[in-house]
Amino acid sequence: MRIRTRKIVLGVATIVSALALAGPAQASTAAGDQYGAVLGEQSGGNGQGAGGLPFTGLNLLLVAGVGTALTAGGMVIRRTASRATPRPPA
Repeated sequence: MRIRTRKIVLGVATIVSALALAGPAQASTAAGDQYGAVLGEQSGGNGQGAGGLPFTGLNLLLVAGVGTALTAGGMVIRRTASRATPRPPA
């Protein structure tokens, strides 16, 4: 019974952390950054000169962090589940 409780706690903790990290990702949008000019007004370039790339709004560090957290959570749950299941004698 104790192992089942531990699995539930780990599962809930993984879900809560994933949802907590997903909020800031949804809060910043590329539309607000790129299309913030008033109608009829032309916005300047991307501010980086002629050779720079425009900002697309995707924070790759945040995406990598969420992916790493989800992968680590899955590995912990799998390891916990594999220890809890009895193995047949060989």
